[in-house]
Amino acid sequence: MATTSAQVFAAQNSYFRRSGLTLAAIAALGFAAFNLAGITDITAMPMATHVHAAVMTLWLGVFAAQVTLATSGNIAVHRQLGRAGAALAILAVVTGITAILATFAAGRVPPIFPPGYFLMLGYANIAMFALFVGGAVMLRKRTDWHKRLMLGSMVMIYEPVLGRTLPFLIIPALGGPDAAFPAILANREAFELFRFAVHIGIAVLLLVLDRRASGRVHPASLLIVAGVAVIYAIANGVGLNVGITDYATGLMQADTTVPMPG
Repeated sequence: MATTSAQVFAAQNSYFRRSGLTLAAIAALGFAAFNLAGITDITAMPMATHVHAAVMTLWLGVFAAQVTLATSGNIAVHRQLGRAGAALAILAVVTGITAILATFAAGRVPPIFPPGYFLMLGYANIAMFALFVGGAVMLRKRTDWHKRLMLGSMVMIYEPVLGRTLPFLIIPALGGPDAAFPAILANREAFELFRFAVHIGIAVLLLVLDRRASGRVHPASLLIVAGVAVIYAIANGVGLNVGITDYATGLMQADTTVPMPG
């Protein structure tokens, strides 16, 4: 039986709603669980980090609301809230860069990450987020692109989400914190590959689900996959450069790393 345009539209709405709300919920729960678990001392974080966290919490809320409004047909309110979302996105970029620099100044670079890699990873996440949101705003009248680029903006900031959710899987599998943290430090490249595989897997899954709902692979879905690959290419290709490493190290004070728990 032939699929009607109404059926395709309903399937796409279901795809965007479920994917967007799931990604937002996992991000919110992942950060909350990580902080409540005491894996890191949130009281020792620079104020800039707390400000950025507050902005991103608001962003998650607006994103979830926008997904719900757009897929329920309440386009008028969706457009009005979109202005606040655009302002929040700009604030997220500014506070994100400030938080990265404050983290280095406070000597809170996690020991699992080389300084240059961590710096460029943060910058790449923010840059790709900004590009996807900016593209979505520019193409807001082309809803097929707008929806997918906004979904992609969430995927672009999923690296720090995975950094806080994957430990809940890895640490128990490696025998607890006392055994897990030394193992992760000794196998940084393997952990990096695992995190990348999960991240790119999320992007590919969205592409597959989008194709199933739409009947074709949309170019914007391909851009989401490419965007994730670019983030890790920049972090590894540029971040491990000697010059970037020296620059990143120079941003730090005497205490260059944060001791891992256990």
